[in-house]
Amino acid sequence: MFKAISKIKVKVELKPVVDNLVFKLHYRYTYIIYMVAVILTTLYDLIGKKINCMSGVPSASYGKVVNSYCFIMSTFTVDRHHGEQVGVNVPHPGVGPAEPNEPVTYHTYYQWVPFVLFLQGVLFYVPHWLWKGFEGGLFRVIIQDLSVRDYLGSDLKNYYSRHDRFVALSKYITAHKEACKSWAYKFFLCEFLNLGVVVGMLFFTDWFLGGEFLTYGANVLEVVRLDPENRTDPMAYIFPKMAKCTFKSFGASGTIQVRDVMCLIATNIINEKIYLFLWVWLVLLTTVTSVWLLYRILTIILPPLRLFLIKKRVNPETESNVEAVMKHASLSHWFLLYSLGKNMERSVFSEFIHSFASDTTQADTSSLLKADDEKS
Repeated sequence: MFKAISKIKVKVELKPVVDNLVFKLHYRYTYIIYMVAVILTTLYDLIGKKINCMSGVPSASYGKVVNSYCFIMSTFTVDRHHGEQVGVNVPHPGVGPAEPNEPVTYHTYYQWVPFVLFLQGVLFYVPHWLWKGFEGGLFRVIIQDLSVRDYLGSDLKNYYSRHDRFVALSKYITAHKEACKSWAYKFFLCEFLNLGVVVGMLFFTDWFLGGEFLTYGANVLEVVRLDPENRTDPMAYIFPKMAKCTFKSFGASGTIQVRDVMCLIATNIINEKIYLFLWVWLVLLTTVTSVWLLYRILTIILPPLRLFLIKKRVNPETESNVEAVMKHASLSHWFLLYSLGKNMERSVFSEFIHSFASDTTQADTSSLLKADDEKS
């Protein structure tokens, strides 16, 4: 198990990037969590057989057939027996005789758990994959060698040639305003798509587990302090360790024999913990993402907030230059500058803002003079 998990490594981000920690929580950490869960659900050697049914027939081959049949065709528990006292009225929660037409709960998800977890992990990566396709490495081209990694490296040529790069970067930003607009809006779309994915995964998992997942974690936390002998454990209801299975076969004389067998579902020992952790993680991730998107909406509709955020990225003596730059800056223009500030060392970004403000002022002055000449 440890050998398998050790192959999953968290890559340290040193290259210039546009995304943020909340974005990384989705495509990196959540993706890794789901892949680890896939590995854990397939390591049956840790728990023995994934299912073991007591057929009552002294035949190893017959027992293997019953085990395979019950794992594939599902087991069931009797709803009425979940609230009864274990060891007195029933041997295990939900296990007991069922009356005709009595409601029972079938558990059909066992063999699908690894596949579903893998698919969900991939879906969390989709918004990042879309963004990489939209962005196409453009930001690395824009920032050139002015990122924190390059500036703090052993090669000082980037430091001495920074003014030439400032000029090139200023010209690019001025000449490609429409491209920056599309670039920023696509990133915002992927951020909102992250929220759509995590909310969709909550409801999809709830459907996959028979409508019990949305309240699963809350129910577990609610009963954790109660007496184990006098409580209905949500884990036992959704992920029973013991369940029933009906197996039909021909007897020696050719008549159909119906065997009502009890099965130990060892794989649920891992499943119940995995889905409890996933419930906590998805609820927290939904909350954090919702708060972040509220912040994103505020940055979209409030220009003073955008100005404040840029000022926090520069030295105090450069704040007046920020005001000059942001005077005519659009939302997409601001987002590009803010992304540059995140990936540059503070003093370098301050120098760039000073240079960009000078170029912007000169461009505005030239435009005014040209307009006056045309008017004259």
